[in-house]
Amino acid sequence: MDTRDRLEEVGRNIDQHGKDHDDGKSLLHDYISMEELNACTTCQACVEECPININPLDIIVQLRRYAVMEESKAPNEWNLMFNNIENNAAPWQFSPADRLKWAEEMQNDNQA
Repeated sequence: MDTRDRLEEVGRNIDQHGKDHDDGKSLLHDYISMEELNACTTCQACVEECPININPLDIIVQLRRYAVMEESKAPNEWNLMFNNIENNAAPWQFSPADRLKWAEEMQNDNQA
């Protein structure tokens, strides 16, 4: 709904001021808050229910990508995961060499 509202406003601005008019607003922050954006679980219910066959999920993913890559705005949990992926090649905070220690410990416990 916020996307539709923004598109309608942009259309009115183009009709009144021409195609190069910038009203200083954006879909992200002015219409959709970061809280709303991060609350989406990407379940695709919006895609299935959209009466005009647009893909709201694609818009949500693109807005998230923009917020993370361009504005460096991501929830702390995401930043921890990103750091772990960068440092450990996995979302967990264990180094690749330590990943199988739990299996070794389980085997030792079973033998005891």
